[in-house]
Amino acid sequence: MNIEFPEISKRLLAASGAALIGLAALSACSAGEDPASDSDDTGTEESAVEEVAEEEEAATGDGTSPESPLPAGSAVEITDWTLNGTVELDATEAVLAANEFNSEPAEGNQYGLITLEGTYNGTATGTLWLDATFGIWADGTFYDSIDCMNTVENDVMDTAEVSPGSDSSGAACVEIPTGAESYLLYFEDIWSLDGTQYFVEIG
Repeated sequence: MNIEFPEISKRLLAASGAALIGLAALSACSAGEDPASDSDDTGTEESAVEEVAEEEEAATGDGTSPESPLPAGSAVEITDWTLNGTVELDATEAVLAANEFNSEPAEGNQYGLITLEGTYNGTATGTLWLDATFGIWADGTFYDSIDCMNTVENDVMDTAEVSPGSDSSGAACVEIPTGAESYLLYFEDIWSLDGTQYFVEIG
């Protein structure tokens, strides 16, 4: 016996079936697209992180020239020492107050004050001020600490000889021009045949 469905019932069944098929197709497409979308997002994030790292590396440099100084506070290896230093660029009053016989800087100049800290890594003994020269680089000119004859608190020239693994610290004044566009702390290996120098930003 054949049962005849009214025409409206047939159309409703057909429409329902089509809707179910369409929904299943959309679900399959969505399931197939998600992994690719996630993969694209991850790749974009990784590229952004790599770009930031490359920019930071380019900005800091390796310290071997004034154009690529190390960040402020960086330590450098000079002969048998690991050294770092801090700088007070305008320390004229402090330098003059350290000793009544200290002289005024020349006109247009000021005194910078470097505090040097080092760890001796050698096998014998070492003396901080004998093994490295240091100073301030200002607009292309080197101003060595040894050229400032004034005495200061905790003078580096008074530091004692130390044994392996020991720390030593001392300060020195440097006469530098006032109003230079660029100042950097520099270290030089006086025992190196190639005259190794390192430049560090002043914080």
